[in-house]
Amino acid sequence: MSAVSRLVSLLLPLLVASCVNPGTPAEHQEKARQLSHDLQQLSPMVLAGEADRLALTAIEESAKLAHDFKPLRFPWMNNGLVNIGLRRRGLCYQWRDDLFPHLHRLNLKTLNLHLTSSRRATMREHNAIVVTANGQRFEDGLVIDPWRQGGRLWWGRLSADKSHPWKPLPRDLIPVVLRPLLMPELYPAR
Repeated sequence: MSAVSRLVSLLLPLLVASCVNPGTPAEHQEKARQLSHDLQQLSPMVLAGEADRLALTAIEESAKLAHDFKPLRFPWMNNGLVNIGLRRRGLCYQWRDDLFPHLHRLNLKTLNLHLTSSRRATMREHNAIVVTANGQRFEDGLVIDPWRQGGRLWWGRLSADKSHPWKPLPRDLIPVVLRPLLMPELYPAR
């Protein structure tokens, strides 16, 4: 048996055993309730129904992405599989870019969505979405990150997420796939 074959036979069970379970419907409901609460804490002006819709959509769509991407427990392992061609998709920006349209379609009135990146253009780059209340500073927002836990949506206050120095994604770096949503004046609907 070659060294590569031995390595594969040792790692394959680990890879299979480390697949992420996106949770049950009951768990999704509870997480959505918690996220809605945290969104409402951004400002007294945030409408509860709007926070509920955003929370449930973010949780459910992240779980659907997990079904599509079939992530492993450790996100860096997913990146490795994508980067060597064993997985088609599953990098952090793909999770963000696939989740964002679902949230944008909610036509939020009291909450704003922001594309964000941490350590942009480095080997440690990471991408997510920041939610703020209307008129609230970006720095006071809530990070929502579907990649970090492989489809089990992670969220937390931007100021408390010390492992990532989040910055708004500059307008000229908005992914082409999201430009019709975020720049309708330049990309009118057909």
